[in-house]
Amino acid sequence: MISVLTAAVALATSSPAAAPKCSRSAAENRRIVLDFYTKALVDKKVRTAFETYMDPAFIEHKPDIETGTREATIKFLEGIVNEVPEARWEIVRSVADDDLVAVHVRFRLAPTAPEYAIADFFRVRDCKIVEHWDVVAPPSDKTGNPHPRF
Repeated sequence: MISVLTAAVALATSSPAAAPKCSRSAAENRRIVLDFYTKALVDKKVRTAFETYMDPAFIEHKPDIETGTREATIKFLEGIVNEVPEARWEIVRSVADDDLVAVHVRFRLAPTAPEYAIADFFRVRDCKIVEHWDVVAPPSDKTGNPHPRF
Protein backbone atom coordinates (compact mmCIF):
# COMPACT_ATOMS: atom_id res chain seq x y z
CA MET A 1 0.00 0.00 0.00
CA ILE A 2 2.82 2.42 0.84
CA SER A 3 4.53 1.81 -2.49
CA VAL A 4 1.29 2.51 -4.41
CA LEU A 5 0.71 5.68 -2.39
CA THR A 6 4.33 6.78 -2.92
CA ALA A 7 4.03 6.20 -6.66
CA ALA A 8 0.76 8.16 -6.82
CA VAL A 9 2.30 11.11 -4.95
CA ALA A 10 5.38 11.01 -7.17
CA LEU A 11 3.22 11.10 -10.32
CA ALA A 12 1.03 13.88 -9.00
CA THR A 13 3.92 16.11 -8.01
CA SER A 14 6.33 15.43 -10.87
CA SER A 15 6.60 18.07 -13.54
CA PRO A 16 4.99 17.23 -16.89
CA ALA A 17 7.10 16.55 -19.96
CA ALA A 18 8.59 19.70 -21.40
CA ALA A 19 5.75 21.07 -23.48
CA PRO A 20 6.36 24.08 -25.68
CA LYS A 21 5.38 27.30 -23.99
CA CYS A 22 2.67 28.82 -26.09
CA SER A 23 0.10 31.36 -25.08
CA ARG A 24 -1.88 30.87 -28.30
CA SER A 25 -2.01 34.65 -28.67
CA ALA A 26 -1.63 36.41 -32.00
CA ALA A 27 1.83 37.58 -30.90
CA GLU A 28 2.90 34.04 -30.02
CA ASN A 29 1.52 32.69 -33.30
CA ARG A 30 3.51 35.38 -35.14
CA ARG A 31 6.68 34.37 -33.29
CA ILE A 32 6.14 30.70 -34.22
CA VAL A 33 5.70 31.54 -37.91
CA LEU A 34 8.69 33.90 -38.00
CA ASP A 35 10.87 31.32 -36.23
CA PHE A 36 9.73 28.68 -38.73
CA TYR A 37 10.29 30.92 -41.74
CA THR A 38 13.73 31.98 -40.58
CA LYS A 39 14.84 28.40 -39.85
CA ALA A 40 13.34 26.89 -43.05
CA LEU A 41 14.09 29.50 -45.69
CA VAL A 42 16.54 32.08 -44.39
CA ASP A 43 18.77 29.50 -42.64
CA LYS A 44 17.74 26.83 -45.22
CA LYS A 45 17.07 24.07 -42.68
CA VAL A 46 13.76 23.03 -44.17
CA ARG A 47 13.25 19.58 -42.62
CA THR A 48 14.37 20.71 -39.15
CA ALA A 49 11.98 23.66 -39.29
CA PHE A 50 9.07 21.45 -40.37
CA GLU A 51 9.77 18.90 -37.65
CA THR A 52 9.88 21.67 -35.06
CA TYR A 53 7.02 23.96 -36.08
CA MET A 54 4.61 22.07 -38.35
CA ASP A 55 1.76 19.86 -37.24
CA PRO A 56 2.07 16.31 -38.65
CA ALA A 57 -1.32 16.80 -40.35
CA PHE A 58 -0.21 20.11 -41.94
CA ILE A 59 -2.20 21.11 -45.05
CA GLU A 60 -0.49 22.91 -47.95
CA HIS A 61 -2.74 24.91 -50.29
CA LYS A 62 -0.04 25.81 -52.87
CA PRO A 63 -1.14 24.27 -56.20
CA ASP A 64 2.51 23.57 -57.21
CA ILE A 65 2.72 20.94 -54.47
CA GLU A 66 0.95 17.82 -55.70
CA THR A 67 -0.50 16.20 -52.60
CA GLY A 68 -0.60 19.22 -50.30
CA THR A 69 0.98 17.23 -47.47
CA ARG A 70 3.74 18.14 -45.06
CA GLU A 71 6.25 15.74 -46.67
CA ALA A 72 5.48 16.98 -50.19
CA THR A 73 6.00 20.56 -49.03
CA ILE A 74 9.32 19.67 -47.40
CA LYS A 75 10.53 18.05 -50.63
CA PHE A 76 9.38 21.03 -52.72
CA LEU A 77 11.22 23.55 -50.52
CA GLU A 78 14.32 21.36 -50.15
CA GLY A 79 14.39 21.18 -53.95
CA ILE A 80 14.53 24.98 -54.20
CA VAL A 81 17.13 25.29 -51.45
CA ASN A 82 19.35 22.54 -52.92
CA GLU A 83 18.96 23.41 -56.61
CA VAL A 84 19.27 27.18 -56.19
CA PRO A 85 21.63 27.63 -53.21
CA GLU A 86 22.01 31.35 -53.87
CA ALA A 87 18.24 31.94 -53.50
CA ARG A 88 17.41 34.38 -50.70
CA TRP A 89 14.24 35.05 -48.72
CA GLU A 90 14.00 38.31 -46.77
CA ILE A 91 11.11 38.89 -44.39
CA VAL A 92 9.95 42.47 -44.91
CA ARG A 93 6.98 42.57 -42.54
CA SER A 94 4.48 40.36 -40.80
CA VAL A 95 1.12 40.68 -39.16
CA ALA A 96 -0.96 38.37 -36.99
CA ASP A 97 -4.68 38.20 -36.35
CA ASP A 98 -5.69 35.52 -33.88
CA ASP A 99 -4.60 32.19 -35.46
CA LEU A 100 -3.63 33.66 -38.86
CA VAL A 101 -0.19 35.08 -39.62
CA ALA A 102 0.82 36.84 -42.85
CA VAL A 103 4.42 37.33 -43.93
CA HIS A 104 5.45 39.74 -46.73
CA VAL A 105 8.69 38.51 -48.28
CA ARG A 106 11.24 39.65 -50.84
CA PHE A 107 12.61 36.66 -52.77
CA ARG A 108 15.54 36.55 -55.19
CA LEU A 109 16.92 33.57 -57.09
CA ALA A 110 20.38 35.20 -57.01
CA PRO A 111 21.85 38.30 -55.36
CA THR A 112 21.41 40.48 -58.46
CA ALA A 113 18.24 38.80 -59.80
CA PRO A 114 14.93 40.68 -59.95
CA GLU A 115 12.74 40.49 -56.86
CA TYR A 116 9.64 38.40 -56.40
CA ALA A 117 7.05 39.57 -53.88
CA ILE A 118 5.58 36.79 -51.76
CA ALA A 119 2.68 36.90 -49.33
CA ASP A 120 2.60 33.78 -47.15
CA PHE A 121 -0.36 33.03 -44.91
CA PHE A 122 -0.21 30.53 -42.07
CA ARG A 123 -2.80 29.16 -39.63
CA VAL A 124 -1.46 28.19 -36.20
CA ARG A 125 -3.21 25.85 -33.76
CA ASP A 126 -1.85 24.65 -30.40
CA CYS A 127 1.64 26.07 -31.07
CA LYS A 128 1.99 24.34 -34.46
CA ILE A 129 1.49 25.57 -38.01
CA VAL A 130 -1.43 23.64 -39.50
CA GLU A 131 -2.06 25.34 -42.87
CA HIS A 132 -0.29 27.47 -45.48
CA TRP A 133 -1.38 29.55 -48.49
CA ASP A 134 0.72 31.88 -50.62
CA VAL A 135 0.53 34.45 -53.38
CA VAL A 136 3.64 35.01 -55.49
CA ALA A 137 4.12 38.03 -57.75
CA PRO A 138 6.94 37.68 -60.28
CA PRO A 139 9.37 40.50 -60.99
CA SER A 140 7.84 43.38 -62.90
CA ASP A 141 9.51 45.69 -65.37
CA LYS A 142 6.70 48.24 -65.18
CA THR A 143 7.77 51.44 -63.49
CA GLY A 144 4.66 53.62 -63.73
CA ASN A 145 3.70 53.23 -60.09
CA PRO A 146 5.99 55.27 -57.80
CA HIS A 147 5.20 53.04 -54.82
CA PRO A 148 7.50 50.02 -54.45
CA ARG A 149 6.28 46.53 -53.53
CA PHE A 150 8.34 46.59 -50.38
